[in-house]
Amino acid sequence: MEIIDFLFAEDQLFTTITLIVLIALLIGNIVADKLKKYEDIDSAGATSLMDNDNLIILDVREKKERKSGYINNDIHIPLSNVKSQLDKLDKNKSILVYCRSGSRSAHIAGLLTRNEYENVYNLKGGIQAWKRAKLPVKT
Repeated sequence: MEIIDFLFAEDQLFTTITLIVLIALLIGNIVADKLKKYEDIDSAGATSLMDNDNLIILDVREKKERKSGYINNDIHIPLSNVKSQLDKLDKNKSILVYCRSGSRSAHIAGLLTRNEYENVYNLKGGIQAWKRAKLPVKT
């Protein structure tokens, strides 16, 4: 009972609310991670996926971003167009999605899995991580 009195004391209320919010965010993050149906993979994992002929590499960056380089044999569909062009992607193939840093591609990976694409991978760190790993980039 002393803990409850302490936590809800007038001078501790802000701290208590902050603690509750942080705990809720932590739990939400854990639950969201468990519910996602795609896999985040690093550059090494992505290169091993590329040995598979049944792989689509999807670049969701804007057209101007591709000038800095792109992964060979990819398909370019800007983020804003992916939803309207889902029919261009074969549901029977694995899909590796990438962007500049991995954030937009994670969003699209989630969209794909919600639309019944099963083998979806997000390139963690995006093309930046790919370049840091000194992997080949086309220009």
